[in-house]
Amino acid sequence: MVAPGSTTAPPRGRREERPRRPGASAPRLTTAQGTALALSATAPWYSIMVTAPLIAALVGSGTAAVYLLAAIPAALVAAGMSANDRRDPHKGSVYAWVRHRLPRTGWLAGFCLASTGVIATSGMAHVAADLLIPSAPAALKACLAAALTGVAALIDLYELRLMAALQYLAIIAGVGATIVCAGLVAGGGVRLAPMAGSPLDWFHAVLLAVFAYWGFDAIFALTEVTSAGAPQRVTALTVVGLIGFFAVGGTAYSAVDPTPVTGHLVVRIAVVSSAIMSLGSTLVPTARGIEAMADAGQIPSWAGLLRRTSWATAVVTTASVAWAGLLLISEGLFTDTVDALSVLVGLYFTASSLIAALRARSQRERWAQVAAVALMVVITTAVAIQMLDPAYGATAVGGVGGVGLIVVGLSALGVAGALRYGGPESGARGGAR
Repeated sequence: MVAPGSTTAPPRGRREERPRRPGASAPRLTTAQGTALALSATAPWYSIMVTAPLIAALVGSGTAAVYLLAAIPAALVAAGMSANDRRDPHKGSVYAWVRHRLPRTGWLAGFCLASTGVIATSGMAHVAADLLIPSAPAALKACLAAALTGVAALIDLYELRLMAALQYLAIIAGVGATIVCAGLVAGGGVRLAPMAGSPLDWFHAVLLAVFAYWGFDAIFALTEVTSAGAPQRVTALTVVGLIGFFAVGGTAYSAVDPTPVTGHLVVRIAVVSSAIMSLGSTLVPTARGIEAMADAGQIPSWAGLLRRTSWATAVVTTASVAWAGLLLISEGLFTDTVDALSVLVGLYFTASSLIAALRARSQRERWAQVAAVALMVVITTAVAIQMLDPAYGATAVGGVGGVGLIVVGLSALGVAGALRYGGPESGARGGAR
């Protein structure tokens, strides 16, 4: 076991012994349970509802092809993460993997992981409340969103296997929606729009689709409570499952009139359950990543209680609920913070693939991860440039897009934190002051 505050990495190929989670039972998560958690973390049918119409507006019935193209960088990143986890299994996932080689970059990756988790949980809770009670007052929606987040946090903390079991409901609904969509397309229930779009339109469409795959990495934060080899199997199954959902759902949503799809009861249930069930599976890696940073002593000394899972989970839950307070100031500002997450996800995906390339055990693995780094740099840079456009998102300041400014602000905060707390000396002295 690595003592809290130590910078010593665990021996390769061995799992660290960690204190059991409060209320956790002896049995570990199975591959099926892990796959349910990882799939739900992506909120696949909610992602389809949001991204597929935008992609279809650019490329028509080429939507499924776009999701398949977007799966290439996602699959490469997933392969790199699986390799990193196999060599260095750790609840801190990308933070721990990167930190052992590049300490300050690792802290920045951990910050990106934590920020995306907090903001995404807040956003999905708001979406879930809005889908459940669309005509209710904003205050009631906020209360319901907070309640959903709190319940998810309690289940995560005290009975993770129950959370995994609940995720099966969302997966069943998603499979049902896939069958419905396939039937509508094959049976002529919808007429597909013609394939369209310039090369630039296709490029923009791929940018929209890539980050729909985000969330598969949730399983790596649970590596020490899963059966041996499960994270790697879960990752492969999750990516394959997402490709199936996105290809079929994306095709159906690219209909000239998608009303038979969007109005179908089974599809609507899949969208709502997708949003709700993503809460618990998004909280998990966020809390455990922060806990790992606290274990390493790379947080202020006064925040040492975050070494405990219960405190880390409580802080993430509170921060997620508090973030929704932006809705009281400006709904546009809130949605722009959610839109900004793509760049932060791109940054920690890139960092993970970089470490996988540096630690690769074969030329084939190294070049695959070099390709992943190159693709993610291009994608993340292109998305960041788009976000600076004042027409992007709901806010703008001085002719610059508000989403882009949020990205710059969050990135600057992360870099400042990395400089202050991310050095190897921080962990050695048990926490910065």
